[in-house]
Formats: sequence, C-alpha cells, structure tokens
Amino acid sequence: MKTSTMTGAAPVDADLVLPRRLEDVDAAFMTDILRRSGAISPTNRVISQSEQGVGMTAGYFSSIKKVRCAYAEPADAPTDFVVKAWPSLEIAPKDRIAAMFIKDIHGYRIPPERFYPRPRTYLAAFDEAQSRFALVMEDVGVFATQKVHEHELSFDEVMRMIPALVDVAVAWEGCDRGEKAAELAAMDVHHWTAPANLDSFKAAMPGGAKLIDRISDCDSSPLFASGTWKARLGVSDLNARMTTRLDAFFAPTRPENGATCTLTHGDMRGDNFFFCEDRPDHPHGWLCIDFQQMFSGPVPSDLGYLLNSGTVLPEVYARESQLKILRAFYDRFMQKTRAYPDYSWDQFLNEYRMMSTVQWLYYVAYGSVIAQAGAFDNNLGMRIELGGKGATLADLPPEEIRQRMWWAKAFANFTETFDAFGLVDHLAALPESHEGLGAWVELPDHLK
Repeated sequence: MKTSTMTGAAPVDADLVLPRRLEDVDAAFMTDILRRSGAISPTNRVISQSEQGVGMTAGYFSSIKKVRCAYAEPADAPTDFVVKAWPSLEIAPKDRIAAMFIKDIHGYRIPPERFYPRPRTYLAAFDEAQSRFALVMEDVGVFATQKVHEHELSFDEVMRMIPALVDVAVAWEGCDRGEKAAELAAMDVHHWTAPANLDSFKAAMPGGAKLIDRISDCDSSPLFASGTWKARLGVSDLNARMTTRLDAFFAPTRPENGATCTLTHGDMRGDNFFFCEDRPDHPHGWLCIDFQQMFSGPVPSDLGYLLNSGTVLPEVYARESQLKILRAFYDRFMQKTRAYPDYSWDQFLNEYRMMSTVQWLYYVAYGSVIAQAGAFDNNLGMRIELGGKGATLADLPPEEIRQRMWWAKAFANFTETFDAFGLVDHLAALPESHEGLGAWVELPDHLK
C-alpha cells in the first residue's frame, strides 16, 4: 500500500485493506480503524452503525457519509464520524480524482501546529495502485455549526479566523525553496502559477467567458441584481478580458518576481468551515475541511479566496471592512514573519488584488460546462439567462436553485472587490495573449 506513517492522524499499518467504495466502510472496518487508532480498546467492537448522507454540501470528487457507531462495551469513545471514499460517480478522469484525493489526504497528515484547525482524524490513507482512498474523521457537525452558503460568515467570524490563518502563513512562508518546497512537492502541492494549473484555466475559460459575459450584462438576471458589470464596472466583457491576460496578470505572484510565498487552503468558502464555542480540543473556535485544492502562493491568498467566496456577508466584503480585515492580518503577520521582514503594505494589497480573483476564475473555467448546457441545451442552472426558452426558478430542482443562490452572492462579492481594487484599469494596462487558450465558445443565435 502506498502510504506513510502519518503525523496528523493515526499511523497506518501495512496490513490494512482500504475500502474501494463507501459501501465497504461497515462495522467491521470501523472496528478495525478505531482499534488501530486507540479510540476503542482491542476487545471492544462496533456492533452496529447508522448512516446518513451529507446533503448538498458534499463535494463532487468523493463519496461521503456520516456514521454513528454503537459499541459492544461501554466506552468513553467518539461515536460520530464522517467517512470519505472513492466517488460512486466519476465526473472527472480517474487520475485527476486520485490527485485531488491524495492531496486532501496529505492535508490531514500535516502536523496540527503547522496547519489549519481541522477535525480529529482517525484514518487518512491511500493505495493509489488499487484506487483505494479513505478518510475517517470526527463528525464536528454534532458540536459545531457549518457555515453553509445560506448563512454567510460575519465580520466577527472572519476576524476570529485571522490568528490561525496568520500562523499557517508564517509556518509555511518561503515554501518556494528549501525543505518546505520539498515537503510540498512530495504532497503534489504546486504554485498557483505552475504551468499545469494556469494552462488548465487557459484551456477552459474560453468555453465560458463570452457566455458569462452575456449574463453579467443582462439587466434582468437575478444573478446580477446588485447591478450588471457594465453598470458597476464600466465593461461588458470582463470575463473575456481576464481570459486573454492570465499570464501577465499572475506574473507578479511568482516568487522569482519578488512575490511572497506560503501554503494556501485552496477552497476557503463557507461549506468548508465549522464554528464552535468553548472546546478545549478546538481552541481556535473554528475548523476547516477539504484540502484537495491546496496550492502555494502569495501570503494573502487565503484571504483573497475567503473574502471573495460569496460566503461572507456584504458587511465583510464592503470596501472599508475588507481593508480592516486585511490590515489586521498584515499587522499580525509582520509581527511574526522571519522570511519577509521588508514586506510592504502596498505589496500585500497588490498580492491580495491578484489572488482575490481565484474564485472568479473557477466560475469562468469550470462553470463553462453549466453555461454551455444552458445556452445550447436549455439545461442546468444558467438556462434561465441563456436557454432562450423562458425558464424560471420554478423550473429548477433544489440543487440548482442552491447553486444560483451562491452564484448571485458571489457575483455581488466579486463586483465590490473588483471595483474597490481597480481590476478593470489594471487589466487594461496588461498585454493580451491568446497563446495556449482553448477554443472560444460564441453566443448562440438566440442570444445575439
């Protein structure tokens, strides 16, 4: 089995057989894992387990269930767990799913003192040759509140996160070189500007840019109820403009060009957070999950994603509030940094401006499938704006309505930040490049 002794979870024994599918995680498997991790005694066992799904907050690249265990012997042991295994529906190539799952598993192995607050983990292991992957962790949902997209983070909640976010940034600062770089390479964690990453956006963004530009200039779209980008930002082709300037835009984020570098969560949004009170085992008062999109990048990268995720309240991303949060992070970071003692506030703000676009790029690149389905097949959640058949919210299933709720919040969030940090003017000063771009998808006739 391709695995190693873990430092953030229980050690894995060579004779452990990992589950191939979620259905393989039964009472016998849970007994084995809990004994090996020391959670229950060698004589105790799981005699039954009740199971339930995790609803629409689940990810797309694994199968997940909640498990409640009943024991043969009375024990002061945890009873509630979350288990992740290989997805039952493979919506991406196997190698891509495996790479994301392995990165997630590595995230649960990093020593707690060098990483984000997270649930206690009983198993984090993989056997890549057999496509067997498994995570078993405590179900923090029994004592903590998940900040799902319906309930955005408040200003005070974001401020509560600052100390731990700074600690992670400091623990991994300078990770573009030396031992830290070697550690991240072993975990297959690369810089945001690595060719494999930026090339994937170049290939995918032309498939959605012009379609999403059409939505962002649509006065009647509920997704832009706070104002179209033409009205708020003065342009109606912002998605296409960004698509042709990716290399020039992100060049200053490279360490060789003078940028800072640290480890970044990669998917810092509400569904991946839990907040709790008065827990000695979780003293930060919050926890996060899902590390499958980790990358290295400039120091403000986590803030850039979080404050532009559509899962923080308008009071958080309002211009002055953003600056207060950024200043609190910066001041605390400068008290602790050893790698960047000369890091200026202006450089910090510029790096934040660049990394605040990451969530938006995911929308344009990987939302292109949804946009194309709406425009050409009158299908999925963007068919209201793009389908041309008069679809309304009443025609959508609950999961698509939920997606649109998040999209609307995210676009309002993006608009405020892009305006506050002068994104349009910044892009206008950058050179265009069509090298490496995928094929542009043009508007269908009914949208022209």
